[in-house]
Amino acid sequence: MPDITSLPPMLPDDAQAIGFATFNRCPHQALDIPDGGFTLTVKTSHGRRVTFYFGPYKEGGPPEFIDIQYHDRGPTIPDGNGDPAPTFDFFGICKGSIQRADSRALPESEKPSILVLLLDQT
Repeated sequence: MPDITSLPPMLPDDAQAIGFATFNRCPHQALDIPDGGFTLTVKTSHGRRVTFYFGPYKEGGPPEFIDIQYHDRGPTIPDGNGDPAPTFDFFGICKGSIQRADSRALPESEKPSILVLLLDQT
């Protein structure tokens, strides 16, 4: 099991001072994610659960993508193995706050069950 270093919640300025990115002006929980596959699981005060899988392209390598799943919307679709996977809605915000990618109008059978964030650089 990899060693996980958990720092206490902190102000955004404190997170930035120790090398973490910040977003919004609220408390931040800073975590160093180890190499190899690693899942971060979180739950809100009313029980809504989200998982973030930090996946490498090679075994033991650094994370190259993040698979995001929301588990408590209700409906499911078959995943690649035929097992039920929870669906959810998402939208992406672009320049000028324009929403380019938006799943809300899709029929239930076409809604995503995993959102993949690629950790590439240009």
